[in-house]
Amino acid sequence: MKKILYDFVDLVFPNCCPGCNQPFVSGEELLCSSCELDLPLFSPDEDILEYFAGRIDLTDARAFLKFYNQGITQKLLHAIKYKGDRALGEYLGAMFIHHLKSNSVYDHIDVLLPVPLHHSKLKARGYNQSEILAKGMADALRLTVDSTSILRVKKSQTQTKKSRAERWQNVSGIFEVKGDLLKGKHVLLVDDVITTGATLEACAEAIMDTGAASISVAVLAAAM
Repeated sequence: MKKILYDFVDLVFPNCCPGCNQPFVSGEELLCSSCELDLPLFSPDEDILEYFAGRIDLTDARAFLKFYNQGITQKLLHAIKYKGDRALGEYLGAMFIHHLKSNSVYDHIDVLLPVPLHHSKLKARGYNQSEILAKGMADALRLTVDSTSILRVKKSQTQTKKSRAERWQNVSGIFEVKGDLLKGKHVLLVDDVITTGATLEACAEAIMDTGAASISVAVLAAAM
């Protein structure tokens, strides 16, 4: 009887793929086979260090998906960030690491650190999407996620339509590091999407100021 009820619910309210909004078929759960094959991937050997050129010294910077307006990446980010699809976030985080399995850039990472949200935004949303991605990545790397060593102590406005100087001023001093757990560590800083790089730069600088040995960056998506 329960199976009949579940089958009826699936028929009336089918689970749909967040990438194409089509109903899942048997064996599909978080992303349909078609969307998974069509993901706009960065090459495993392609870095995004150009976002930070001349601004901060990073060991490495990588992105998993290319971001295009109205594209599949935007839809997946929306599902994770605003629809609370945590399982999808962890899945894509793990996929990111497996995508780089032939590359040794993360072999010497000590800890993953998600870019924090301001406490007011975290309270309103209920979760940090970057922390969800970091968890999927950490599980694949068999490392830990540190979600307490850095705080976002100030709110920042959107970076859209701001000049480079205005972007830096907008994020200056918004992060604060607690304790010395990051001292001497190679930190992998994780975020959902990079547009200008100013927020990640400000976060990385705060970490370096506490004595971290080196920093690498991993973002789910980079705007093209």
